[in-house]
Amino acid sequence: MKTFTIFCLVLSSIGVLSSPFDGNSSQWTLDQQNVEIDQQFNPLTDIVYHLFTRQNPTESQRITTNTIFASNWNSANDVRFLIHGHNSDVNSLFSTLIRNQLLANADHNVVVVDWSVGSNTRLYSTARNRVGTAGVAVANFIDDLSRVGVLDLSRTHIIGHNLGAHVAGNAGKNVMRGRIQAIFGLDPAGGSFSSSDTDRLAFTDAVYTEAIHTNAGGNGFAEPITTASFYPNWGASQPGCGVDVSGNCAHERSILLYAESISSNRFVARKCSGYQQITGRNCPGIGSGVMGGDVSKALNGVFYLATNSVSPFAQN
Repeated sequence: MKTFTIFCLVLSSIGVLSSPFDGNSSQWTLDQQNVEIDQQFNPLTDIVYHLFTRQNPTESQRITTNTIFASNWNSANDVRFLIHGHNSDVNSLFSTLIRNQLLANADHNVVVVDWSVGSNTRLYSTARNRVGTAGVAVANFIDDLSRVGVLDLSRTHIIGHNLGAHVAGNAGKNVMRGRIQAIFGLDPAGGSFSSSDTDRLAFTDAVYTEAIHTNAGGNGFAEPITTASFYPNWGASQPGCGVDVSGNCAHERSILLYAESISSNRFVARKCSGYQQITGRNCPGIGSGVMGGDVSKALNGVFYLATNSVSPFAQN
């Protein structure tokens, strides 16, 4: 696909990353940063940022760095970015369920990142190849919110599902004003990603990174790629999904588990000695850790836990 590169000076000139609160618009772009745009997807203009707060829990406000002060954004509150996956959008199960649970649990600024122009393609490989540029654009947006003083990186989490987990990772890699506090990858997309790929979610993309693997080796990435990696029911398939040939039921189970975990600390898992105990389905346990939640943690390693087949999923 033919691509061309728009450098930061151009971004500033078209106003995508400029701000009326600083007379020198060049300061509102990332130095030495560029975003590649393809003919069908321009992440700088096609990605839409939907703000939800307790003042507007169901009707979003579209925000930019130029409109943030006219929105319901509250700088005193924590920030949660949600990034959907392939063939999804702001109204998907992931976006709506996680958004609602976060707002029920705390008074957050919840930003649903709608990159459906780039993700909703007939060819999965096309969407997969856009995760890097989408992540860079999200990083630019986060940096600009930090510059205007409305976002504290130490109080910012990103939650992504499927390809959205890798977009989140790329956002974390490219933020220039510090480090994202936490990234949660809900069954990060597998298949077209390998351990050697540099545009996937990785351990170092935030202060704390966590993955919940529910269709490992199918729709989801198999190996541990985050600070803490949880494998409910050994990670490949999930109870209650029946004959799940496509793996979609197990893949979406990560959404349901994380949503429940936001207001629960009952997903207590056993720490394994390594990934080989997951594949061997034998994890006696050398410690424990709680999966998910709306908090950054200091966990590291590989974890196993069993869940119920229906909600509530936590057994502890």
